[in-house]
Amino acid sequence: MKIRIDSSKCNSVIQGWSRFSNGMEDYWYYSDQFFETGKSYGLISEYMQGCMYLSYLLGGKIKPEDNLEIYIDDQKSDIDKLNDFSWNIEPYYEKYKNLVVKKAIENGLKKGLVSESFEQIAKAFVLTEPRYDRKLSQLSGERWRASAAIGYVLGKKVFYGPYRSSEYYSKMNALPEIINFLKEKDCMVVLPVGSDIYIKRYVDQCIYLEPKNYQFQDALCMRAGSEPRVQITGRTID
Repeated sequence: MKIRIDSSKCNSVIQGWSRFSNGMEDYWYYSDQFFETGKSYGLISEYMQGCMYLSYLLGGKIKPEDNLEIYIDDQKSDIDKLNDFSWNIEPYYEKYKNLVVKKAIENGLKKGLVSESFEQIAKAFVLTEPRYDRKLSQLSGERWRASAAIGYVLGKKVFYGPYRSSEYYSKMNALPEIINFLKEKDCMVVLPVGSDIYIKRYVDQCIYLEPKNYQFQDALCMRAGSEPRVQITGRTID
Protein backbone atom coordinates (compact mmCIF):
# COMPACT_ATOMS: atom_id res chain seq x y z
CA MET A 1 0.00 0.00 0.00
CA LYS A 2 1.30 3.42 -0.97
CA ILE A 3 0.26 6.73 0.62
CA ARG A 4 0.98 9.99 -1.18
CA ILE A 5 0.41 13.47 0.25
CA ASP A 6 -0.04 16.12 -2.42
CA SER A 7 0.20 19.78 -1.39
CA SER A 8 0.40 21.24 -4.90
CA LYS A 9 -3.11 22.75 -4.76
CA CYS A 10 -2.78 24.31 -1.32
CA ASN A 11 -3.23 28.06 -1.03
CA SER A 12 -1.40 28.61 2.24
CA VAL A 13 2.04 27.88 3.61
CA ILE A 14 1.05 26.15 6.85
CA GLN A 15 -1.42 23.30 6.93
CA GLY A 16 -2.64 24.33 10.33
CA TRP A 17 -2.19 24.16 14.04
CA SER A 18 -3.39 21.38 16.29
CA ARG A 19 -3.43 20.84 20.02
CA PHE A 20 -3.54 17.13 20.75
CA SER A 21 -5.29 15.41 23.62
CA ASN A 22 -1.92 14.68 25.27
CA GLY A 23 -1.34 18.42 25.69
CA MET A 24 1.14 18.75 22.83
CA GLU A 25 0.65 21.02 19.85
CA ASP A 26 2.20 21.26 16.43
CA TYR A 27 2.35 23.15 13.12
CA TRP A 28 3.07 21.58 9.77
CA TYR A 29 4.56 23.31 6.73
CA TYR A 30 3.15 22.04 3.46
CA SER A 31 5.26 19.50 1.61
CA ASP A 32 4.63 16.57 -0.69
CA GLN A 33 5.36 13.23 0.97
CA PHE A 34 5.33 9.56 0.00
CA PHE A 35 5.06 6.50 2.25
CA GLU A 36 4.55 2.79 1.70
CA THR A 37 3.87 -0.28 3.79
CA GLY A 38 6.75 -2.64 4.41
CA LYS A 39 8.91 0.30 5.46
CA SER A 40 9.66 2.36 8.56
CA TYR A 41 10.10 6.11 8.83
CA GLY A 42 11.49 8.61 11.27
CA LEU A 43 9.81 12.02 10.98
CA ILE A 44 12.49 14.45 12.13
CA SER A 45 11.82 17.96 13.38
CA GLU A 46 12.05 20.08 16.47
CA TYR A 47 8.95 20.27 18.64
CA MET A 48 6.13 22.22 16.93
CA GLN A 49 7.83 21.98 13.54
CA GLY A 50 5.57 19.35 11.99
CA CYS A 51 6.65 15.80 12.75
CA MET A 52 3.77 14.97 15.10
CA TYR A 53 1.25 16.73 12.88
CA LEU A 54 2.30 14.61 9.89
CA SER A 55 2.27 11.46 12.01
CA TYR A 56 -1.31 12.09 13.14
CA LEU A 57 -2.33 13.09 9.63
CA LEU A 58 -1.23 9.65 8.44
CA GLY A 59 -3.11 8.18 11.38
CA GLY A 60 -6.38 9.69 10.23
CA LYS A 61 -6.61 12.00 13.24
CA ILE A 62 -6.43 15.27 11.30
CA LYS A 63 -8.75 16.25 8.50
CA PRO A 64 -6.90 17.57 5.43
CA GLU A 65 -7.78 21.20 4.65
CA ASP A 66 -6.93 23.90 2.12
CA ASN A 67 -6.99 21.47 -0.85
CA LEU A 68 -4.42 19.15 0.68
CA GLU A 69 -4.96 15.76 -0.95
CA ILE A 70 -4.10 12.26 0.24
CA TYR A 71 -3.94 9.31 -2.14
CA ILE A 72 -3.88 5.64 -1.21
CA ASP A 73 -2.64 3.45 -4.06
CA ASP A 74 -3.31 6.37 -6.42
CA GLN A 75 -6.93 6.70 -5.30
CA LYS A 76 -7.95 9.91 -3.55
CA SER A 77 -8.77 9.07 0.06
CA ASP A 78 -10.18 10.67 3.18
CA ILE A 79 -9.64 10.71 6.93
CA ASP A 80 -12.03 7.81 7.57
CA LYS A 81 -10.09 5.37 5.41
CA LEU A 82 -6.80 6.41 6.98
CA ASN A 83 -8.29 5.96 10.43
CA ASP A 84 -9.60 2.50 9.55
CA PHE A 85 -6.17 0.94 9.03
CA SER A 86 -4.01 3.11 11.33
CA TRP A 87 -3.11 2.52 14.97
CA ASN A 88 -1.56 4.84 17.55
CA ILE A 89 1.07 2.87 19.44
CA GLU A 90 0.72 5.31 22.34
CA PRO A 91 -2.63 4.19 23.79
CA TYR A 92 -2.80 6.43 26.83
CA TYR A 93 -5.12 9.02 25.24
CA GLU A 94 -6.98 6.57 23.01
CA LYS A 95 -10.30 4.85 23.65
CA TYR A 96 -8.53 1.50 23.85
CA LYS A 97 -6.20 2.52 26.68
CA ASN A 98 -7.96 0.23 29.16
CA LEU A 99 -7.80 -2.93 27.07
CA VAL A 100 -6.25 -5.85 28.96
CA VAL A 101 -3.23 -7.08 27.01
CA LYS A 102 -3.78 -10.85 26.72
CA LYS A 103 -7.55 -10.65 26.49
CA ALA A 104 -7.42 -8.00 23.76
CA ILE A 105 -4.89 -9.98 21.72
CA GLU A 106 -6.88 -13.21 22.04
CA ASN A 107 -10.10 -11.42 21.03
CA GLY A 108 -8.29 -9.94 18.05
CA LEU A 109 -6.95 -13.32 16.98
CA LYS A 110 -10.52 -14.64 16.81
CA LYS A 111 -11.12 -12.31 13.85
CA GLY A 112 -8.72 -14.44 11.82
CA LEU A 113 -6.88 -11.49 10.27
CA VAL A 114 -3.43 -12.87 11.15
CA SER A 115 -2.10 -16.41 11.34
CA GLU A 116 -0.02 -16.28 14.53
CA SER A 117 -0.95 -17.76 17.92
CA PHE A 118 -0.95 -15.73 21.12
CA GLU A 119 2.41 -17.24 22.08
CA GLN A 120 3.92 -16.18 18.76
CA ILE A 121 2.54 -12.66 19.12
CA ALA A 122 3.91 -12.38 22.66
CA LYS A 123 7.35 -13.43 21.44
CA ALA A 124 7.34 -11.15 18.40
CA PHE A 125 6.38 -8.07 20.46
CA VAL A 126 8.55 -9.00 23.46
CA LEU A 127 5.63 -9.16 25.90
CA THR A 128 6.26 -10.45 29.41
CA GLU A 129 3.89 -12.85 31.17
CA PRO A 130 3.56 -10.86 34.44
CA ARG A 131 1.96 -8.07 32.39
CA TYR A 132 -0.46 -10.14 30.33
CA ASP A 133 -3.37 -9.25 32.61
CA ARG A 134 -2.67 -5.54 32.87
CA LYS A 135 -4.41 -2.73 31.06
CA LEU A 136 -2.40 -0.83 28.47
CA SER A 137 -2.67 2.32 30.60
CA GLN A 138 -1.00 0.49 33.50
CA LEU A 139 2.13 -0.34 31.53
CA SER A 140 5.25 1.77 31.20
CA GLY A 141 8.14 0.49 29.06
CA GLU A 142 6.04 -2.29 27.57
CA ARG A 143 3.06 -0.08 26.70
CA TRP A 144 4.00 0.66 23.08
CA ARG A 145 4.89 -2.97 22.41
CA ALA A 146 1.61 -4.28 23.80
CA SER A 147 -0.39 -1.62 21.96
CA ALA A 148 1.33 -2.46 18.67
CA ALA A 149 0.60 -6.16 19.22
CA ILE A 150 -3.11 -5.44 19.64
CA GLY A 151 -3.14 -3.21 16.57
CA TYR A 152 -1.43 -5.92 14.54
CA VAL A 153 -3.93 -8.68 15.37
CA LEU A 154 -6.74 -6.24 14.50
CA GLY A 155 -5.32 -5.96 10.99
CA LYS A 156 -3.93 -2.41 11.20
CA LYS A 157 -1.33 -1.42 8.60
CA VAL A 158 -0.03 2.01 9.66
CA PHE A 159 1.51 2.30 13.14
CA TYR A 160 2.19 5.87 14.24
CA GLY A 161 2.92 7.67 17.48
CA PRO A 162 3.34 11.04 19.20
CA TYR A 163 6.40 13.26 19.30
CA ARG A 164 9.23 12.05 21.50
CA SER A 165 12.73 13.33 22.15
CA SER A 166 15.71 11.48 20.74
CA GLU A 167 16.70 10.26 24.18
CA TYR A 168 13.41 8.37 24.48
CA TYR A 169 14.46 5.98 21.72
CA SER A 170 17.89 5.33 23.22
CA LYS A 171 16.18 3.18 25.87
CA MET A 172 13.95 1.10 23.58
CA ASN A 173 16.11 -1.98 23.05
CA ALA A 174 13.28 -4.09 21.62
CA LEU A 175 12.22 -1.50 19.07
CA PRO A 176 14.24 -2.80 16.07
CA GLU A 177 12.83 -6.29 16.52
CA ILE A 178 9.25 -5.03 16.56
CA ILE A 179 9.75 -2.67 13.61
CA ASN A 180 11.25 -5.50 11.56
CA PHE A 181 8.37 -7.82 12.41
CA LEU A 182 5.78 -5.26 11.32
CA LYS A 183 7.67 -4.52 8.11
CA GLU A 184 7.81 -8.23 7.28
CA LYS A 185 4.01 -8.27 7.65
CA ASP A 186 3.71 -5.38 5.14
CA CYS A 187 2.93 -2.76 7.79
CA MET A 188 4.30 0.76 8.05
CA VAL A 189 5.86 2.33 11.15
CA VAL A 190 6.00 6.14 11.50
CA LEU A 191 7.81 7.69 14.47
CA PRO A 192 8.08 11.48 15.00
CA VAL A 193 11.18 12.53 16.91
CA GLY A 194 13.31 15.56 17.68
CA SER A 195 16.49 14.40 15.90
CA ASP A 196 17.87 11.38 14.06
CA ILE A 197 20.56 10.55 16.64
CA TYR A 198 19.08 7.19 17.65
CA ILE A 199 16.09 6.63 15.40
CA LYS A 200 18.22 6.42 12.24
CA ARG A 201 19.52 3.08 13.50
CA TYR A 202 16.04 1.59 13.49
CA VAL A 203 14.18 2.97 10.47
CA ASP A 204 14.57 2.69 6.71
CA GLN A 205 14.23 6.40 6.03
CA CYS A 206 14.41 9.66 7.96
CA ILE A 207 12.24 12.47 6.62
CA TYR A 208 13.49 15.89 7.70
CA LEU A 209 10.69 18.42 8.13
CA GLU A 210 12.51 21.72 8.15
CA PRO A 211 10.74 25.10 7.96
CA LYS A 212 11.14 26.68 4.55
CA ASN A 213 12.52 30.16 4.01
CA TYR A 214 9.49 32.16 5.12
CA GLN A 215 9.22 35.44 6.99
CA PHE A 216 6.96 35.57 10.03
CA GLN A 217 5.20 38.70 11.23
CA ASP A 218 2.71 38.29 14.07
CA ALA A 219 0.18 35.64 12.98
CA LEU A 220 0.93 36.43 9.35
CA CYS A 221 3.16 34.18 7.35
CA MET A 222 4.32 35.21 3.91
CA ARG A 223 6.75 34.10 1.30
CA ALA A 224 9.63 36.58 1.07
CA GLY A 225 8.84 39.20 -1.58
CA SER A 226 5.27 38.02 -2.20
CA GLU A 227 1.78 38.60 -0.97
CA PRO A 228 0.65 36.93 2.30
CA ARG A 229 -0.74 33.47 1.71
CA VAL A 230 -1.43 31.83 5.04
CA GLN A 231 -4.39 30.20 6.64
CA ILE A 232 -3.76 28.91 10.13
CA THR A 233 -6.62 26.96 11.63
CA GLY A 234 -6.72 25.75 15.22
CA ARG A 235 -8.23 22.52 16.44
CA THR A 236 -7.96 20.01 19.26
CA ILE A 237 -7.39 16.36 18.40
CA ASP A 238 -9.04 13.78 20.66
